[in-house]
Amino acid sequence: MKRFSPLFYSLAALNFLFFLGNSLFILLPVFLKNLGASESTIGIMNNADKVFAIIGAVSIGSLMRGRDRVRLLRLGYLILTAAYASYLLIASFSWWILVIRMVHGIGFSLAMILGTTMVFETVRMEDAAEAIGIYGVTGALSNAISPFIGEMLLSRGCPYSLIFAISAGLVFLSLVITFFLPWNPANIETADSPPPDAGSAVTIIRNPRYRLLAILTLVFGGGFGVIITYLPNFIRTTTSHPFSIFFLVYIGVLIVIRFTLMRMVNRINRNMLIASGFVAGGLTNLLLNYISPLFMIIVVSILYGMTHGILYPVLNATMVGVVEPHDRGGANALFTAVFNGGMMLFALSLGFLIDYTGTYLAAFNLCAVLFILAIIPLAILTVRYGSLDVRAAADLAADPGPDQNL
Repeated sequence: MKRFSPLFYSLAALNFLFFLGNSLFILLPVFLKNLGASESTIGIMNNADKVFAIIGAVSIGSLMRGRDRVRLLRLGYLILTAAYASYLLIASFSWWILVIRMVHGIGFSLAMILGTTMVFETVRMEDAAEAIGIYGVTGALSNAISPFIGEMLLSRGCPYSLIFAISAGLVFLSLVITFFLPWNPANIETADSPPPDAGSAVTIIRNPRYRLLAILTLVFGGGFGVIITYLPNFIRTTTSHPFSIFFLVYIGVLIVIRFTLMRMVNRINRNMLIASGFVAGGLTNLLLNYISPLFMIIVVSILYGMTHGILYPVLNATMVGVVEPHDRGGANALFTAVFNGGMMLFALSLGFLIDYTGTYLAAFNLCAVLFILAIIPLAILTVRYGSLDVRAAADLAADPGPDQNL
């Protein structure tokens, strides 16, 4: 594993604390279910934060231009602290939860995007997939630790208010640590004189390779949204096993991949690597039809660990790598917007499908089909533009080619 800068490891520590608090909200669907919400209502409530996360992500690219990254990161953590503390005010089901979720989304988009952007701006692009993969391990760990701790606390009779208080305390600690970051704006690797529209969503989305990769990210994000929103209640209602097993195993596999495969990612054909991630994702959703035995939960967890372990860092780094250096911050923000947009779109629409069909499997089976169909835009991208390997991506960013208006 390459040695990165002290700033990188400081940002990773901040990200771990931030996501340790945020991942406790994996239990939010269970909380809402206990308040009497239907699956479609849970889909709306659990993904309302994505609306403002998307709006924030689209605008952050321009907002970052000429502004101190750490101050913006600090603002994100401050908003999140207020949002997490607001959940303590919820005593019964009400639409006031929507307001809290929206504020949650604004803070999340700022904190998430600023952290990853600072990583991309302080590493070489050929190291970006490995760097963002390792950085992402800190957030992924929280997806295993937080649901496990939360489920354990609830099983012992602790109230949800304790979980919300812990989440607020953790993100507040991240806020405090930002005052000690070894941040030097001179380390940012961007063009000396970026054009006025640098980082804007309109400029970035004109890149045809970026658009095709965005379709893949939308499907990947959508599948993740369905897993996060509906899998806990699905496992609780169809098996006798704790749903935290899924998160513990999938995160374990993800960490192994990030510390092994990501070290050699530049020696593997990136197009084939992305395709393998989508095939694993399709199998994950398909095998949820046979989830009853503990053995199958473990198999599904391993497959999803492969899916997320590969796709998130590779798609993120590739989408940032196919644009000009001065557009990287905006490209990273737009990646987050598309990913969260997929989460929201799939979770909301498939919540209604679950209510209509009376089974969670309808949503998981549709996701399986969409993951396999995602191979089509990847094939188009491969035929038209060739390899997505980092050197080829850098060359293509400098020379968009004749099909720019795809």
